[in-house]
Amino acid sequence: MKIKRFLLIGFAIMTIGSLLAVSALLNTPARAQVLYFTPTADASGAIYYIVKSGETCDGIALVNNIPVDTLRTLNGLTFDQCRFLQVGQKLLLGTVPTAVITAGPSPTPTSILPTPEPVRGTGTICIFLFDDVNGNAMAEEEEVTGTGLAGGQVSVNHQGGEYANIGTTLGNGEAVCFEDIPEGSYAISIAIPEGYNPTSSQNVIVQLKAGDTSHINFSAQVSGHTRAQQQEKAESGSILIAVFGALIVLAGVGVGFYARYILRKH
Repeated sequence: MKIKRFLLIGFAIMTIGSLLAVSALLNTPARAQVLYFTPTADASGAIYYIVKSGETCDGIALVNNIPVDTLRTLNGLTFDQCRFLQVGQKLLLGTVPTAVITAGPSPTPTSILPTPEPVRGTGTICIFLFDDVNGNAMAEEEEVTGTGLAGGQVSVNHQGGEYANIGTTLGNGEAVCFEDIPEGSYAISIAIPEGYNPTSSQNVIVQLKAGDTSHINFSAQVSGHTRAQQQEKAESGSILIAVFGALIVLAGVGVGFYARYILRKH
């Protein structure tokens, strides 16, 4: 009876160890591939790509996630020119979206006074920071309708010195808004949260009119270093589980050999 008990214990330990090892191997993520980040916008808001050796319009359009016809139209290229691009040639991929102004009601005029003062109204500026998953700096519907990136530090400054404020972007899908601020020209800037790289310009000038609501989108993409750390952490955990499972398998094998040894002895 003792021998059978040893055999059953050894078989159970081997089974548990095998299941742990197989589970760890199945959950081990694939090796991180080389990450490609599309170019960021320049001061004018244009996004350019520099052609490398052997590249064609089809390949450039594929890696930058834009239709090849759009790439040809933006750069006035024929089919033959797309096949024989020059190394170092600059190709326009697109432009950073400008602020969208929602027109509001016109300010109510005041009666003429002996010493009239200029009518000054107020408006609203709303800022949204989205996760630019494909890194093309374009506010696509699935990106701007998501949860947004929290932790971006926003600064709003009236260029005439009449107003200044700061805020933090939200991660609940809502924009951070500055309401009832004087009309005029504003400098909007944003600091991207740690672990992300900006894919759009971080400074925008907005002309706010009385009664208007100005919506400004900024974009950022998770940095390659942060993604690599996440990958490494996941791989380390899976390797430890696999090693632990292998040790349990070996323990089960040892128990089985010990049971066979006792069986032969008796």
